[in-house]
Amino acid sequence: MALIQAEGLTKIYQSGKNEYQALHGVSFQIEKGEFVAVTGRSGCGKSTLLNILGGMDRQTQGRYLFEDADVSGMKNRALANFRNKKIGFVFQSFYLAGEMDAAHNVALPMGYGGVRAAQRRRRAAELLAEVGLENKLKSKPSQMSGGEQQRVAIARAIANSPSVLLADEPTGNLDHENGKQIMELLRRLNREGLTIVMVTHDLELAGQTDRLIKMQDGRIIE
Repeated sequence: MALIQAEGLTKIYQSGKNEYQALHGVSFQIEKGEFVAVTGRSGCGKSTLLNILGGMDRQTQGRYLFEDADVSGMKNRALANFRNKKIGFVFQSFYLAGEMDAAHNVALPMGYGGVRAAQRRRRAAELLAEVGLENKLKSKPSQMSGGEQQRVAIARAIANSPSVLLADEPTGNLDHENGKQIMELLRRLNREGLTIVMVTHDLELAGQTDRLIKMQDGRIIE
């Protein structure tokens, strides 16, 4: 059984009388434990695809199965639970809460998942140590470098032990050295068993993954 199974995913955005088709019948599978890169030029549909996989958007047509469950038919509450329990998100722009320190940022999704406060604090400290930031628990995002902020974002993304990590241009706002360190961290998490789907325009980074899905004009071409 594939972890992720996409069958003929089509996405059409409507604005007044105008339509824009972002995905054209996209089909693929991702196995548990894979590290897959999705590449292509800006506007090719790769971020739209990632949003559908993460339950943040719904396809117009087609089916999306996750662990053999049909995500397409989930009601809003079930979909929110799916996102919280099964999916970890990492974005190019970090999206950390500026008023919170690193530990509270990492603990945030655990709060939504009903984890008790003491356990949240303990788990957040463990995760920050895992990404090499055990000395940054009380630091706010403005007191950290871009690479450090992305490490906090990754720790937050894996706080609820998700089945898959979805990373949208995770090194896009970082210099080469910090980008290299983030990629090394992602590869380590993958070796430890985490399935990762990463959107990137960087073919050098994509070449370090298990498999490449190349997109063009809303279609998979390779």
